[in-house]
Amino acid sequence: MADSAQQHTSAGFSAENEDLMQYREISRLAIVGLVLGILSVLAVFTSVLWIVPVIAIILSLVAYYQIGRSELLTGQGMALAGMGLAALWLGLSVTQSAVKQHALVTASREMAADWLDLILEKKYMEAHQLTTHPSSRPPAKTSLPAYYAESSMREEELEGFESRDIIREITKWDGGPLEETYVRDFATSAFEGTYYVSHIFLISDKESGKPLWDVKVTVKRQNGSGDLEGSFVWIADSIAMEKKYR
Repeated sequence: MADSAQQHTSAGFSAENEDLMQYREISRLAIVGLVLGILSVLAVFTSVLWIVPVIAIILSLVAYYQIGRSELLTGQGMALAGMGLAALWLGLSVTQSAVKQHALVTASREMAADWLDLILEKKYMEAHQLTTHPSSRPPAKTSLPAYYAESSMREEELEGFESRDIIREITKWDGGPLEETYVRDFATSAFEGTYYVSHIFLISDKESGKPLWDVKVTVKRQNGSGDLEGSFVWIADSIAMEKKYR
């Protein structure tokens, strides 16, 4: 009698609560992974936030495998969506960063080569002007000899520029024309919104092709000011001898 009652009760419970017995909880990791996947859009604004899609991918991946091995959890589609969104935004962020980096280095290399050409032509006043912010340079038609002569401070700054080792070597050169050849990019760094990019150039005798010096040229990109507000400006930062061939 007792067995019949127990069977009746068990059968009744199964039939009346079929939906309850089939219920599977949504994985919390899958939910978190999806939320972080959505927030991964923030990674396109700064590389600091690349950690968001990375975490989203890890959590979503863990959730996906946990759900697959459990009879109590669901949400694999949510985990896949989190992974997909995170991978999409991470990929776009890395690509965007690579494109910006390439453009930065290319523009820097052109600026460095132009500045070095002025130095090789011994146009030291013009070259020195490129080491200052555009907002502090004299108007284009200004006579630079007169501009420097009217201020002892400017003359001292120019003398300091001309006293650099490689510039002294170029000044003493009594052979034919000199030419620069790009060798490689050396380094890129950033500090308080200013980007510094260094390049290695080979200076040689243009007529004989004989190598003379390897030099490291560094230029920097800063935010503009005054009339240049909202744009970037390039400024020559330094030049140093890396190797002497003779």
